[in-house]
Amino acid sequence: MKYERVSNTRYSIILGLLAVAIVTVNFTGCAARGRSLRNMATVSRYFDRDTDTVWDAVIQSAEGIPIEIQDKENGFLRTQWVKGWSAKRTSGLLLEGKWQERYRLFVKVTNDQNKTYVSIHTQIEEKAPGGSQAYRWNRTPSDGMIEKEFLERLENILNNQVNTPQ
Repeated sequence: MKYERVSNTRYSIILGLLAVAIVTVNFTGCAARGRSLRNMATVSRYFDRDTDTVWDAVIQSAEGIPIEIQDKENGFLRTQWVKGWSAKRTSGLLLEGKWQERYRLFVKVTNDQNKTYVSIHTQIEEKAPGGSQAYRWNRTPSDGMIEKEFLERLENILNNQVNTPQ
C-alpha cells in the first residue's frame, strides 16, 4: 500500500511539472512574437550641415520614389509603397510563383546640438503568389540595405554640394 502512494505522488509531480513547462513555453512564445510588430530597421547619421540643406538633399535622394507625406516643418518624409518582385522568395520549381514585395521609407530630419540628425526606417511587406496568402501583405524584417543605399545617396548629394564651387 505504501508503495502505491509513492508512485502516485511521483506521477502527480511529473504531470504537474509537465503542465508548468507547457504553459511556460506557450506564454514565452507569445511574448517573443509580440516584440517585433514593426519589423523595421533603422539607419541614422549626424551631418554638419544646416537642417534646410539636409532636407533638400533628402528630397533629392528620394527622386524617382513617389512621396506620400512631405512635412518640412516637422522634418518628416514618408514615401508611397514601391512594389516589385522578391529576389529571395519563390514558390518552387513546379509553381514558378514569384512573391511580390513592397517597401516604403520613413525619413526623419531633426536639428540636434548644432548638427542635423537623419534617421531612415524602411517598412517591407511581401505577398505570396497564390492561395489565401495572395490577398494579404505580411510584414518582414528589413536587412538594412535599402536604408543604407538611401543614406549613401544622401551623403553623396551633400558631399557634392560641398565640393562644387559656387
